[in-house]
Order: sequence, then C-alpha cells, then structure tokens
Amino acid sequence: MTLMDILKKVALGILSPLFIFLLFATAFDIGFVRTATHPGTVKRLVAESGIYDSVIPSLLQQTKSIQTSVGTISASDPLIQNAANQAITPQYVKQNTETAIDSVYKWLDGDIAQPDFKIDLSGAKTNFADQVASDVQQKLAGLPACTTAQNTLIAQNGYDAINATCLPRGITAASAAGLVKSDLASSQDFLKNPTISSQNIQLDQSQQGEVPNTVSRQQPFFQRPKTQEIPKQYQRAKKTPLILSILTILTGVGIVFLSSSWQKGLRHVGINLVIIGVLMLLFSYGLNRVVSKNIAPKVTFDNAALQKDIRSLVTDLGQQIDKNYWFFGGLYTVLGAGSITAAEIYRRRAQPAHEPVSKGAPETGDAKDASSKKKS
Repeated sequence: MTLMDILKKVALGILSPLFIFLLFATAFDIGFVRTATHPGTVKRLVAESGIYDSVIPSLLQQTKSIQTSVGTISASDPLIQNAANQAITPQYVKQNTETAIDSVYKWLDGDIAQPDFKIDLSGAKTNFADQVASDVQQKLAGLPACTTAQNTLIAQNGYDAINATCLPRGITAASAAGLVKSDLASSQDFLKNPTISSQNIQLDQSQQGEVPNTVSRQQPFFQRPKTQEIPKQYQRAKKTPLILSILTILTGVGIVFLSSSWQKGLRHVGINLVIIGVLMLLFSYGLNRVVSKNIAPKVTFDNAALQKDIRSLVTDLGQQIDKNYWFFGGLYTVLGAGSITAAEIYRRRAQPAHEPVSKGAPETGDAKDASSKKKS
C-alpha cells in the first residue's frame, strides 16, 4: 500500500462521519433559519396560536380588581370584560404587534439603527373608561332613591357606585359615572403603562449576563451595548445554511473521488443519505408526538387563558420544525436511492459483455470446426 493510498483512507475516515454530521446540521439549521428569520412565518404562528384573543382577558385576570373613588371594580365582571374587549380588540392588538415585529426584523437585517415601533394604548384605555362609565350610568339611572337609613350608611362608609342598589341623595347617575371615568383613565391597576415603544422597553440585565448598576438598569433594552450586537449575530446566522450546504456537497464529492472508484464512492454517499433520511423521517414522527404529548402540556403560566395559547404556539412551532424534517428526510432518501441506483447502473455498464478467451484454454466445438475447415 502506497503512501497515497494511506492518505486517501485517512481522509475517507474523516470525511465519512463529517458528511453524516453535516447532513443533520444542514437540515436543522435551514429549518431553524427558515422559521426564525421570516417575519411572515413568525406572524402567522403567533396569529394561529390565538394569543391575540387572550391578551385582554389575560390582563384582566392579572389585574383582578380596579380601585375607584366610588367603589372597587372586579375584573371578572362580564360588563368590565366586555368593555375591555370592545376598547382593545384582538385585531387592534394584532395590527400593533405585527408592526412591532416588522420593525424588529428591519433592525435585525441592518436596515435601521434601532426598532422604531410604538404601541399606544392610551386611546384604548380612554375608550375603556368611557364604556365602563356608560354602563355604570345606565345601571345607576335605573336604581331607586336610597332610603334615609341607606343614606346614613353611605355617608359613613362611602358610596359604592359599582355595586350600588340605590341612588343616594346628592349624587346623580351622571356624576358617579364621571368619577368612574376619571378614575379609570388615570388608573394604575389596568394598563399602567399604556404606551409601549422601542425606547422604553426594559429587561432585567441579570438575565443577559450583565451586572446591573444604577445607570445601566435604566437604559432601554435596544440601546444596551450587548443588544446592539444582536443584528450582527443574526445576519451571520442567516448565512449559515448556505455555508453548511456547500460544505455538505464538497464533503460528499470528496468521498466520491477519494474512493477506490467513483462508483463505490457514489454508492457510499447514497447509503449514508438513505440511512440519514430514514432516521430523520422517524425523528420527525417522534418529534411531533413528543412536542404535542410531552412538551406543550408541561408549559405552565399563572394565567390560564395565556397558558392555553402559549401551548398552542409551542405545538405549532413543533409542527413547523417537523415539516422541515419531513422534507429533508424525504429529500435525503430520494437522493440516496438515486445515487445508489446510478452507481449500480454505471458499474454494470463498465463490465465487458463477455470475458476474452485465454490462450491456453481448450477450444469449443465451433472453434474446432472452424479450425479444421481452415486447415483443409
């Protein structure tokens, strides 16, 4: 065995496992990048999860109650929930969220220096206050006047216009509703910060591995030094599918040309493709079951409405990744089967139609007859 043969065997020993690794890595990376780097896919997954429908119920469930100068409003009150859903519709939340998603992706792609989205819910909060005040006024207008005993009790303990059963002396339905409207518009219990923008989003820096201090703790998330490095890392990640694809192809070509014959090399590559393809198909089937049966049900939140939609989002994301593995599993299997078939066809064509007769071999009957005729 020559030195060149030894080097070829060593190279094949390195390229074969590398080829298998690159097949898996390429499929995973392309699937992740295709999902994470396309705002349309992200927006579709979020919309299909139903999160937009549960935003306001989730906020109300978290709020529990809203204090006003004329009584405590329960967030579980159907009238309050109806008013909140009318003031901040799922379509309104979706529209603003998708605008923010588009802005973040422009920042990640390097088109803008910082995201410039702004979600202003102050108008919606005012509409909510107007709706609740209108409901309270309508309710109070239909109540009877309070008795003397009731008026005395109200004077001592205050008037609860939200849960009132009568209208006290000196208070009209309109004046009580006006107080409710004013209190809700300035309430810190519901929509404390109605304006959300890229300039005021905060995030605990200890979660980013940064050491909090008095100055940096107040710095908006998108203005922090580590945050500003994210677009560069994102843009590098978008290039990895092409790089991995090229490396996979070059590795496969190397195996073909380093083998004792290119037919054997092509067959070797084809076998690896079929094996990895079948494994990915099995993995895809198992992944879908694991995500839907084991991972998604374990996602828990204090908010039941939000928990349901987040579980749905996790399941949808798992199915999106699952589709990618199905695609690559099928592609690898077909390419592998094609490579094996092509190698076998060329191998058979390369074989001679019949073996030449050796000089010392005995002549057949026909050959003897031809020889005797030639001599005669």
